[in-house]
Amino acid sequence: MADFISEYLSYTQHFESATSFWKWSAYATIAAVLKDNVWKEEKDDKLHPNIYVLLLADSAVARKDRPVAYVERLTNAVGNTKVISGRSSIQALLDELAGAETDPKTGRISTGGQGIFIAPELSAGIVQDPQSVDILTEIYKSRDIYKSRLRGTGSFRIKNLCLSMMAASNSSMVSGTYDTRAMGGGLLGRTMLVFPSEFRSGNSLWKEVDTGVEYDNLVKQLIEMAKLRGPLEFTKDAQQVYDDWYIPFRDSYKNKHDSSGIAGRIHTGVLKIAIIIAVARSVSLIVDKQHMEEAIEECLSLVPNYQQLTMTTSRVPIAQVHSLVMSDLFASPEHVLSRKKILQRNMMSFDAETLDKSITTLEQAGFIQCLMTHDGMSYSLTTAGASLFAPKNGTGD
Repeated sequence: MADFISEYLSYTQHFESATSFWKWSAYATIAAVLKDNVWKEEKDDKLHPNIYVLLLADSAVARKDRPVAYVERLTNAVGNTKVISGRSSIQALLDELAGAETDPKTGRISTGGQGIFIAPELSAGIVQDPQSVDILTEIYKSRDIYKSRLRGTGSFRIKNLCLSMMAASNSSMVSGTYDTRAMGGGLLGRTMLVFPSEFRSGNSLWKEVDTGVEYDNLVKQLIEMAKLRGPLEFTKDAQQVYDDWYIPFRDSYKNKHDSSGIAGRIHTGVLKIAIIIAVARSVSLIVDKQHMEEAIEECLSLVPNYQQLTMTTSRVPIAQVHSLVMSDLFASPEHVLSRKKILQRNMMSFDAETLDKSITTLEQAGFIQCLMTHDGMSYSLTTAGASLFAPKNGTGD
């Protein structure tokens, strides 16, 4: 069977929306039809491939709406999960997940809490409610039973909760949902934040474009994916690729400031996307090395997006930037570190412009010096800079 993601990107290539928007709409569609049918075994728990995707672009020329609409259209065509769209309160969303739904075309009844929430404009999709952020964060985690006591009529339960989300917004409107609480509380870190990858040429769509891919064939491939059941098998090579990336990555962030929360959660996103890519490529339950490598690349490519969003709302004080830079230099061999590595290690805390301001201050204070190495521009602690980390001798000197 053909590769769904490649065919989907080919089918949508004549539209003006960015490739990144189409790719992540493909991931969201697959996540929606897989629901909780497949999973990664994690001791006494399960990791399902449900994801939250948010397309973010300031201008209407980015064409965010169509990729969101296609997720809804394709998922409805498969008809195996609930599709919740339109303006809604968080309580109404939970109500729909808790209830039964009959597909008007197939007559199939969807029960349980599997579904996808579609919001072409997220701030309008969720009616403003102080509890929206908390609930969206909480129901990201799939579970057999979810209990809610939001309504005055008493508590109710959602069975087999597994929710995905496909939404879009702009930086002005997104703050209504992804506010400081969403950042600190973990909603942003659980969301795949996608920016446009390019500006496509205009296409008036007067004529039908033959892409060589039939829409019905895309639906057929999704239907085959929806038939999969059971735990995923991760090959030894896939496990090794993951460990070679994840363990050093986690260690590098243990003392780092990350206001978005993505550094502590991106590993989960990698596993979910690896599952989605594996299913899309082969319609099987085997995740191989190539799937894992692609998933790591896809998720890490999103990291700068979080920095860009959070830097405008929660800037790290310049004094803290000084401390982060000095600490990294002191902990490095010979107290030397390249500019590139400093930015990589602190990409969720400050950007290149802020680093330049810090370097200027630290250099003029005599704490660091700039030099060229095989890694390019690098910085070294001076004797005065290193002395700041010397243990106190207790004599007051």
